[in-house]
Amino acid sequence: MSKTSVWRDAVTSGSAASALSLIALMLGGRRENASAAAPINAVSHWLHGPRAYRVDRTTLAHTALGAAVHHASAIFWGALYALLLRQMAASRSRPEKKRAARTAGASSSALSVPEVVAGAAVVTAVAALTDLRLVPPRLSPGFENRLSSTAVTAVYLAFGAGLALAGMAALGPALRRR
Repeated sequence: MSKTSVWRDAVTSGSAASALSLIALMLGGRRENASAAAPINAVSHWLHGPRAYRVDRTTLAHTALGAAVHHASAIFWGALYALLLRQMAASRSRPEKKRAARTAGASSSALSVPEVVAGAAVVTAVAALTDLRLVPPRLSPGFENRLSSTAVTAVYLAFGAGLALAGMAALGPALRRR
């Protein structure tokens, strides 16, 4: 991503992904459960067990904990995204360095918008697969117990959009427009 630390990029991209996916969770919860807090509360099942799936009202014990766990998870995935973009940029710059040395021309190892978006899509797909299929139920996000599959898909799409937007913002002027 940028020339900043991986940690900073992880926090930035994870926070953007967390914010957009929390909005999707609240909209889905409001539409499907008449409670914006219900799917966020469900995330607190890590601590409170299955009874967290039945809490509809906003509470410190369930809603704040659920949002915090969701945010921490998003930062983890944001770190993987930051590392992936760095790897993509590094692999792009290797052949260009050789070519630049031969031609003495300026070379850019900047990633393009489609590459940044593709990286976000890959990380989001891995996150969804891990969250919804690979981990035991106790470690799943929990919101899938309160939302339809369509709403869960919207949550992950929002998550990916947050990663991609943060990736593009971090790259800023270095981002290739093609």
